Amino acid sequence: MVNTPPKNSRRWRSSLALILTTFLFIGCSATETAAPASTSSSPESSEPVLSTSAPLPPATSEPATLTPTAEIIATDTVIPPTVEPTSVVTPQLPDGLSLPPNYTAELIISDLRGPTQMIVGPDGRLWLAQLNGRESESVGQLLAIDLATGERQELLADLFKPTGLAIIEDTVWLASGRDILRAPQLENNAVGPLETVLSELPFNGRSNGTLTVSPDGLLLFETSGRRSGNKASTGSATLWALDPNAPNDPQPLATGLKGAYAHTFDAAGRLWTTEIGDDLVNDAAPPDELNLVVEGADFGWPSCFGQQEPALNFGGTEAQCRETRAPVVLFPPRSTPTSVVVSPWEDDVLLVALWGPTDRIVARVAVTFADDNATGSVEPFLSGLTTPQHLLLLPDGSLLVSDFAAGKIYRVNYEG
Repeated sequence: MVNTPPKNSRRWRSSLALILTTFLFIGCSATETAAPASTSSSPESSEPVLSTSAPLPPATSEPATLTPTAEIIATDTVIPPTVEPTSVVTPQLPDGLSLPPNYTAELIISDLRGPTQMIVGPDGRLWLAQLNGRESESVGQLLAIDLATGERQELLADLFKPTGLAIIEDTVWLASGRDILRAPQLENNAVGPLETVLSELPFNGRSNGTLTVSPDGLLLFETSGRRSGNKASTGSATLWALDPNAPNDPQPLATGLKGAYAHTFDAAGRLWTTEIGDDLVNDAAPPDELNLVVEGADFGWPSCFGQQEPALNFGGTEAQCRETRAPVVLFPPRSTPTSVVVSPWEDDVLLVALWGPTDRIVARVAVTFADDNATGSVEPFLSGLTTPQHLLLLPDGSLLVSDFAAGKIYRVNYEG
């Protein structure tokens, strides 16, 4: 666990008096999780195209269920007069969550149904996409939630598999199944009508992930990797940048990515992406990755995996893999990294949501830069979640963490 005080600890020092505030948490509610769907083969690919019942996990994972837990009210610990108070804050946390010392968590939203990506909306409310049912039912929603009152407004309904959400100027963008959609923002907080910008994008039967807006206003999205023999099918396994002024002509940023589900930019403008790799390679599941992207990079899928290792069953060679871009860190196979943000409390640290089934945590990744790449170390930051889905930094410096199967959102703060 990390015990290093954050870079902005002076600002938090003035808030010590608030540490003992009592948190009231919203009641817990289980979320419907569908059973795995059957597989079907594709004439284009030697890889089965999977129709999954949850937007992210490998086909081998078991659907997660949640047994509602009793609400926990954080209380002040009574210290005997003869004992000196400690400077380490160890508050009670909701739902059995675990964090390093001096970090707190509160449950702020529950009763969601498969929440996917969330952003801060133009009106200051939390805008959130959710499946609202089974993945293939086309009942997804875009919601706006007032974090102060809990009031919810449905902005869009009847969406198919909405996993990506972004706003550029006055336009709302959605990743919906294999399509990229957009809709104008209207008066009175309304959105619509929807327009399909890109359709039938290459994919491997799973979601094409989240959306990210670059510092220069481009929309980033992925097309998940699908094989044609020992190569990626045309247009798949790619991270793309779309200019809103030329939306029908996206440009590739990087290739060789089986599942670049989540992405973020740090303060220096560097682009990070997660990688979900679930093809068996050399008779074993490959590790998942965190990557630092440079334009034109080839991360090697399907011929290479892990630390530039050859996938012999897909024709990979050592010479070929030496020419690919190395990952920053590796996560255990089937960790399924679904979100990444820069830590608001520490320099050169990223936080990554690992959906599972192998790990179901928010991981802390401390990175060291070298030339145009980096290396890193991984340790747990937040554990006890059912299926960590998405991370969002708020303007006040706190972190929101959503739990897909539990239908909950927690707010994490540093109180040191």
